[in-house]
Amino acid sequence: MAQSVSSAATGGSSTFPVATKMLPFTFMLFFIVGFVTVLVDPLVAKFKGAFELSYTEAMLTQFCYFMAYFLISLPASRVLDRLGYLRGAIVGFSTVGIGILLFIPAIEIAKFWVFLAALFVIATGVTMIQVVMNPLASGLGPAATAPQRLTLAQAFNSVATMIAPLVAGYIIFDAVTDGAAPATGVDAATALRVLETPCLILAGVMFAIAIAFWTLRGNEKVERRETSHWHMPSLSENPRLAFGALCIFTYVGAEVAIGSLMINYLGLESTLALPEHSATHYLAYYWGGAMVGRFIGSVVMSKVSPARVLAVCALIAAALATVSALTTGVVSAYAVLGIGLFNSIMFPTIFSLSVKDMDDQTPAASGLLCLAIVGGALVPVLTGKIADMTNLHAALFVPVLCYLSIIVFAMLCARSVLENRVGRQAKAGVALAK
Repeated sequence: MAQSVSSAATGGSSTFPVATKMLPFTFMLFFIVGFVTVLVDPLVAKFKGAFELSYTEAMLTQFCYFMAYFLISLPASRVLDRLGYLRGAIVGFSTVGIGILLFIPAIEIAKFWVFLAALFVIATGVTMIQVVMNPLASGLGPAATAPQRLTLAQAFNSVATMIAPLVAGYIIFDAVTDGAAPATGVDAATALRVLETPCLILAGVMFAIAIAFWTLRGNEKVERRETSHWHMPSLSENPRLAFGALCIFTYVGAEVAIGSLMINYLGLESTLALPEHSATHYLAYYWGGAMVGRFIGSVVMSKVSPARVLAVCALIAAALATVSALTTGVVSAYAVLGIGLFNSIMFPTIFSLSVKDMDDQTPAASGLLCLAIVGGALVPVLTGKIADMTNLHAALFVPVLCYLSIIVFAMLCARSVLENRVGRQAKAGVALAK
């Protein structure tokens, strides 16, 4: 899934005397974020059936969830500046727990907008945890070994994204049949009541984790200091950053749109005609491919230029989406599932290529790229609109266009045509001074 790469620009620094004690809890952050985020995908299909929504309306589920990244990321960084990482995690998990509990009155009220409000609260907590987890993992040990810790932490995130659809299939679809839609005489509240007990359990887990972090808060010493205001770098002077932000927008949008529609897509007579429960197992393959691809990609990029690897992966993803849109049956289904494998390296690679030569403006550039995750809110709604106007096969051409923008970005970076000027000007000034 898409991960916000947060720089440690919160203005506070933390020291951890017992890194070995803290690391398991840090990895837990990555696991929970992946698990909770991917649980939203099956909810799209569930809400669509329970409330008889159009695809556009169903995609408002993702809109409300990912809009939190755009609205909350920067305020969350300021909160962390005051609280520190561990207390920030406590606030994050508590907020997620409250949001999950809001599902229970939402079920009784049986109004879609109440679920959307609850999802926004959940996403607010997840955003807080997102802002915490990367700098926390980086700071638990020597800087030289930070990449290894982050890679291991991301592995926990990937495992969670593969497990979550299987759990969702059991919780959301196993206990009721596909006939839970109002058309069969079962109202939305009845169709969704199966979620009540799992929500209580999951909220309890969130609060328990918050309590665990509360007991560990003494392991962190926060040094508070004044921070400079966040200034957006000039996009006209840094075309690589500007294009990279666009590609983060389109990549996250494509990934979320495909994952959100996967259950409905595999349920079509023109693909596999799977019931929702079975389709969630295939959704796990989609996210599992992303997990495998991260390990393969790390090896390949040690030998091949990351920009070229990105171009090839985006090209194959676009080709697979096109094949799936234009075919039927097993070919169509497995082509769309295969996209997950090639999505795997895109977010971190786009991110790292975008901030090249940004030097001391890298934290601000990172913040801008994190804001671009709002693509996960907007692109799925557009994809849903196209699906309503045509069909799900044709809607796949929206992700195709997204991947085409990434191909162009990668090729320009590979040829060094697209560069940021901030760092290059600074280096030129140093050279002249000498």
